Amino acid sequence: MGGNQMTSRRKKWGAAVAVAIAASAMATTTQAAGAKPAASKQGGEVSYGILNTISGWCFSNALTGDALGATRMVYESLVERDSRGNFIPHLAQSWASSEGGKVWTFTLRSGIKYSNGEDFNAASVKQNMDIGRGLTTAPGFNSKYASTGIGVNANIMSIEAPDATTVKITLERPDNDFLGLMYRAGRYVMRAPAQIADPNTCATNGIGTGPFKIVSYNPNELVVERNPLYWRKDAAGTQLPYLNKITVVVVKEASQRAAAVRKGVLDAASFTTGEATFVKDLRQRKSVVTEYAGNAGSWGQWVPNQNKAGSPFKYQNCRLAAAFAIDWPTYNKVRLKGMGVYSGSIVGKEHIMYTRAGAPTYNLAKAKEFVTKCNADLTAAGVTTGFKLTLYADTSTQSLNNTKEVQKYLEAAGITMNPIFQAESAVLIASIYRGGGNLYDFAEGTPAEGPGSGYVLPFFVTGAFPANSTNPIAKTPYGIGYNKVIALGNHSDTQVDTLLYAAQAETNATLRKQKFQAATAHIQATGMAIPTLHTATYTFVNKKSKLKGIGLFKNPDGKTFAPTRDIKGLEWTGVWQER
Repeated sequence: MGGNQMTSRRKKWGAAVAVAIAASAMATTTQAAGAKPAASKQGGEVSYGILNTISGWCFSNALTGDALGATRMVYESLVERDSRGNFIPHLAQSWASSEGGKVWTFTLRSGIKYSNGEDFNAASVKQNMDIGRGLTTAPGFNSKYASTGIGVNANIMSIEAPDATTVKITLERPDNDFLGLMYRAGRYVMRAPAQIADPNTCATNGIGTGPFKIVSYNPNELVVERNPLYWRKDAAGTQLPYLNKITVVVVKEASQRAAAVRKGVLDAASFTTGEATFVKDLRQRKSVVTEYAGNAGSWGQWVPNQNKAGSPFKYQNCRLAAAFAIDWPTYNKVRLKGMGVYSGSIVGKEHIMYTRAGAPTYNLAKAKEFVTKCNADLTAAGVTTGFKLTLYADTSTQSLNNTKEVQKYLEAAGITMNPIFQAESAVLIASIYRGGGNLYDFAEGTPAEGPGSGYVLPFFVTGAFPANSTNPIAKTPYGIGYNKVIALGNHSDTQVDTLLYAAQAETNATLRKQKFQAATAHIQATGMAIPTLHTATYTFVNKKSKLKGIGLFKNPDGKTFAPTRDIKGLEWTGVWQER
């Protein structure tokens, strides 16, 4: 869909929000006293504002943040996380590993159907996973389905479905944190065979096992309704979900999104740490809105692109110059109002890979020294333009202003900065995760998140497939084309591979942690990734909307609770509306 059309729709929505806010300026947002729940929790319609464009529903559509969360109203995965961050069964009923973490067997729940009536079973899981990993002989495979999943799944050698509820996955190398990969920040979802069957509509016709199904969709607005075939019931035996309909609208400007939820034009709205000014303001309005905050589990990592044509980051001195130049704690205070978390490492303190060893911290004098060394390296290589970089930002005002603040630090160290490049988040993502590698000087953050290494490790190895890989997909055009897509730094330091793969295969928990820390220390010391700020996501709900049950919904095991607010968004299955 053309960029002009998307911009036009967004402007229309922005105008509609502005008009609605003005019209509702005199309306009260205080919940009526003494309101009692209706006899039934079922029913109700909700509007929900998000930041990120919903670019599509197929294998090649890489989504981020709240846009991913919007699709999770429709899609589900085998593995989920509970409110404490532990991996728990979801579409899978259980799992077991064998052969030192080289074989993983998942037992699926029976009787589940996709919203179109097709059976969810082992054959469907195998189809989804085989297509995702680039197996061209998989039923329904199409060249349009080639995606970053080829790199993420590079360790998978084979997938078997011996019966309707059993999926056996054999890996090339042992991976004792494979569940982290199967969760993949909420991205490892299952699509119905009918959706996969048509490559022309796969990106617009999402069909999942989730609580809702699509009524209408475009990249800036999604309407979903209750899925009558959904497989879950609450403890009282009531069919889930409770809500009849949710309308999701993309509102790029945080100021408009905040005003809309404050005035009740939107029932709920999502925000990022980068929009801290508006999060802080909404927090002062406790009589009007209720906040549901996630943990800072989105790991802050800026990855210099070492193999982009003409990139100065080919040289370690240039990488370290950038690493020492940025004062992230001060940036946190100025731009994020202290809401970010700076651990001094590429992951948070609770992570198995956490260590501050080797990590540069802000030091302007050192940054200038490394800029001088960097320029010497570039001159010796015949580069006459010196150390020059381009940063990018989303089209929102907050994103641009945040990026400008980072640019100031780099300029102060003596780095020449080009004008900031701005584009839609979906365009930026597609340009970073592409065959042939990242187009930009940096990957200004990665999707790495959560407590395990499964969705951190793939971003730091030299390539998805090791040079000695026996995986047959490695030598295919897709395997070759996507080998560097996930390895965002495009580096050639195989010592990182050795360290990370040794940690991944280690069965002793204490030794595994030590080995992962050694890998992190090397990554940080060489400037392969720059520790930045770890961030969270936030949802604010207008009290007038009378939404209940948030944070009180239990997982299928009946014991643990779903996260109140995860990186992939609010859990809507158990939300109900008091009427």
